[in-house]
Amino acid sequence: MTDSPIHQTSTRKRLDPSIQEMRALGHRLVEEVVNHLSDLREQPVARRGTHAEFSSLVDEPLPELPSHHAECLEFFFERILPDLTSINHPRFHAYIPGPSSFAGILGAMLAAGTNPFVGTWLGGATVSALEVTVIRWITEMLGYAPSAFGVLTSGGSMANLTALAAARTRRANHDAPVSIYVSSEGHASVTRAVSILGFQSDTIRTVPVDKSFQMDVNLLRSMLRNDINAGRAPLCVVANAGTTNLGTIDPLPELTDICREYGIWFHVDAAYGGFAALTTEGRQLLRGMQEADSLTLDPHKWLYCPMGIGCVLVRDPKALTTAFHTAGDYLKDLPTDEINFYEYGPELSRPARVLPVWMVIRGAGRAQLAHQISEDMRLARLAARLLDEDERLEVIYPTLSVVGFRHRLRKGESEHDRAARDTKLMEDSLASGKLMLSTTLINGRSMLRFVVLNHHTSEDDIRHSVSYIRLYAV
Repeated sequence: MTDSPIHQTSTRKRLDPSIQEMRALGHRLVEEVVNHLSDLREQPVARRGTHAEFSSLVDEPLPELPSHHAECLEFFFERILPDLTSINHPRFHAYIPGPSSFAGILGAMLAAGTNPFVGTWLGGATVSALEVTVIRWITEMLGYAPSAFGVLTSGGSMANLTALAAARTRRANHDAPVSIYVSSEGHASVTRAVSILGFQSDTIRTVPVDKSFQMDVNLLRSMLRNDINAGRAPLCVVANAGTTNLGTIDPLPELTDICREYGIWFHVDAAYGGFAALTTEGRQLLRGMQEADSLTLDPHKWLYCPMGIGCVLVRDPKALTTAFHTAGDYLKDLPTDEINFYEYGPELSRPARVLPVWMVIRGAGRAQLAHQISEDMRLARLAARLLDEDERLEVIYPTLSVVGFRHRLRKGESEHDRAARDTKLMEDSLASGKLMLSTTLINGRSMLRFVVLNHHTSEDDIRHSVSYIRLYAV
């Protein structure tokens, strides 16, 4: 007589190491991360590298047998980290995605270590309840509508997609072609969202900007009238509260009035600038944002959370549930009178993005976060003043914390050659490892961007960065 299968000895091998090994590895990981954070200023910000160069560091055959976890950690810290572009670096001025904070790191460790499922109430009730609380905290910090609700997303692109899906639920005339109005300085994710949502290719109506790089409200009115006369149905105006190029804020009060007059959805892409509303200065700059039908925000920018955390808020939560309601036999056990986050956005399988946000807000408090944002804006103005002292450069002062500057055009010089000097300055500063800038186009002309969005950045860092820029300017 043979043993029944239920009594057979298991031959399954452990995937995890022993408890003692896990504890030792965890301690080592934290120690390495803290060591990395402790000397950020001494590390290079970034370096150029080809696929061949970096593949020689990291590529290897598919593993058939296990490697020790400690050796995997060594691989990362010895081969990957030294050449990593460090957005945590206090002189990383190239782009807006901001650095994390240690509270955010702790929250991410909690999320990875406990692995909650936050797509349904039944799947993760306590963490879902926590996300409801954090969404309320965010609306309170921004002075947004108490009735509003939202969801944490993977970033601003997904937040914009979610907001436009909500806006589509208000479409009255399903036969008329739809128009969505976006500033010429608007984020590319809006155009991509329109395509993903299946709108026609001519749905996006690009509104020119004025001399302050803000959406021209007079031209918007003219475009609305022309579209209506042509039988189109204006659906939504997408305004900027902090453009990627220069941090410009569109005239939000005027745009609010226009949207109410025409009865169309008003969405504000505040992925970069929205949390500036925590500060006295920012509240004034962002006046009118609170009237939007929907908001895009990025906690991984000015809430100093780890990358991959966006947020969308909608004044009328029913627009979200109308847009994303779904059904399936496998969902029949879910309590319908509780918050099931899969009905507020496109994801069913959702990680606990809330834990880093909760840790940062709870650990710092509103006043400390407001102080950090104010310091970023102050240091950006300092950078602008210091750059403006160099006669070779012309500067656009920041609205929030993005300084635009370029080489001045020399007598008899072509714009092509002048732009080449901008590019050379960016490349030389990057090659130095001391700081990182980026270039962009403003009205068809190249410009360098100097971003300050980092709680690690000090006044000394700003002065050092400007000194290097002056060294490499030609």
